[in-house]
Amino acid sequence: MWRKPGMSFAEFDTYWRDVHAPLAAQVPGIMSYIQRHRVFPAGTAGEGDGLDGAPDGFAIIEYANHEDFERAWASDEGKVALADIEHFRGERQMLHFEDIVVVNRAAVVDTTHPPLVTFTEVPAEEEG
Repeated sequence: MWRKPGMSFAEFDTYWRDVHAPLAAQVPGIMSYIQRHRVFPAGTAGEGDGLDGAPDGFAIIEYANHEDFERAWASDEGKVALADIEHFRGERQMLHFEDIVVVNRAAVVDTTHPPLVTFTEVPAEEEG
């Protein structure tokens, strides 16, 4: 995701999280939707023109299969979310990837008591 020229990073960040994300969350068939917001070096506000070539964030969306992906964006909710892209730079790139898990020490969310998070236990290496 890229912000429009003239849009501050704070405006982009707030809009993407507080306005666009709820639209995307309504799209049927999405198993996971993660926004990765750009982090700028300490002491900077990210107030450049947004045209340095680097994206201001990535949306990582997971589906059970390609058919669910196709149905999701053909749905009324999908069309609304896609139309909202005009509030950003207006361009989108949909890339498809295959995950190859090398290490998975991810947090396990306890859904019975949100928002508690528990971490999988990783055995310490024995000192020798």
